[in-house]
Amino acid sequence: MSRKPEKCPAWATKAAQGLAFWMGHRRALYWGYPLSEGALVAETCNLISANLSSDETLLCEVQYSRLVGNNQPTACLSPKSRADLVVVTGVTKAQAKKLKSLPPFATVIEAKRASAGNEEIDKDLKRLAALKAANSGVRALLFLVAEGRRPARFVSREGLGIRTEHRIGTASHCKVRRVLKAASAFGGKEKSYYACIIEVLNGAAKSQR
Repeated sequence: MSRKPEKCPAWATKAAQGLAFWMGHRRALYWGYPLSEGALVAETCNLISANLSSDETLLCEVQYSRLVGNNQPTACLSPKSRADLVVVTGVTKAQAKKLKSLPPFATVIEAKRASAGNEEIDKDLKRLAALKAANSGVRALLFLVAEGRRPARFVSREGLGIRTEHRIGTASHCKVRRVLKAASAFGGKEKSYYACIIEVLNGAAKSQR
């Protein structure tokens, strides 16, 4: 199996950079009030939508059952499980509403605050891993945002993505694709605003092999 990384979609990188700046702006307005996950997802939606090409469509709150193809959802993907955001190509929103199953080569995005903790982050990673196992054609991304602190699990002290493959169960792993940040000073890596793009992939992590 090839381990060569794919490039992040341009819209994902632009949206993540915008999120980092947006978090700093919101904190300046509402100091002492952490952002809610709902606000985070809503702004991620706005930024992705603004950067898509004319043949790409953004869908919100999509049931995972519409993304697994002909396979049955696993225990991680209950009938009510929904992905935060999905980008599809060559399908309009009106057309997507009529489809029982979405095109297999969609990009599925979950958005999570780093302050939610590893348990909640891992739940999203496991859902994306279950989706990849059921439908290898989709691309599965987690947008992890940290408000005023470095997410040490995925970002080094130098403010760079940790390139180690992170294990998800025994048959999946994830890798940090991009780390975008906004900081008030060049040396302020510990208290910057971070938006990380983490991709979930099929196959055991190298450390397991």
